Amino acid sequence: MAGRTRQPQPTPADLPPEKAYAALTKQLDSLPKLNGRDYREARADEDEWTNLTEKLIIRAFGSGSANLKHFSHAKSAGEHYIGPYENHGLNQNNFQLRIQAYRGVLNSCLAELKLDLPEPDIQGVFEQGQEYELYRAVKTILGLASKEIYIIDPYISSELFEVYADAIPRTVSFRLLSASIPGSVLAVAQKYASGGNLQFRSSNAIHDRVIFADNRVWLSGQSLKDAAKKKPTYIVEHDEPLMRAIYEDIWSRATLLI
Repeated sequence: MAGRTRQPQPTPADLPPEKAYAALTKQLDSLPKLNGRDYREARADEDEWTNLTEKLIIRAFGSGSANLKHFSHAKSAGEHYIGPYENHGLNQNNFQLRIQAYRGVLNSCLAELKLDLPEPDIQGVFEQGQEYELYRAVKTILGLASKEIYIIDPYISSELFEVYADAIPRTVSFRLLSASIPGSVLAVAQKYASGGNLQFRSSNAIHDRVIFADNRVWLSGQSLKDAAKKKPTYIVEHDEPLMRAIYEDIWSRATLLI
């Protein structure tokens, strides 16, 4: 009697969440380099990208994971035609559908990995001149959000978009509430808003500087445009439900800009 064929054992995950998150984030960031190209010209680059991404997903979640199955399905996205001639229009459309599917799978993988990442250390007090240290703390806070960022700052400059907004993925809703808004800042905000995730309002009812990241909130002693430049300052986490009620009420009565 012939022996039963033994199924290969699944390959276990061997990448720590921090390394897996960084590696898959890099793959997601490189995906736009494929977008919009002719599928034939991009074929080699797509193959290289998918091969590496697939290996990283296996190392991050294991070969038996649902994430790997979803990625395999993404590689076959679109409609498939069997005939004597190649349908370049259909192939090009399928290429774009694969790019969209890859993005969806990677965002899902990153959301899952984020749950296992260690809590980042956020420096709370900043001496005069520690602008870079404050910048890193704010970028860390912005990176904690997977659904929404809501920033309240009476005095903003274009630096908010040029320096900090880059840390907010377009998949994350971004609300901004300010009071004193130069025309140059509004012009930059309108350009940023073309990405589709910005809501911008104005109100004279605000004084403090506040950053909401999903269901957490931090207070800053100074506006982000001046923080730690000439005076010491702080960033401290506060009671989110209490702060949320106050600033949602102000938002509801604020003037719509974008």
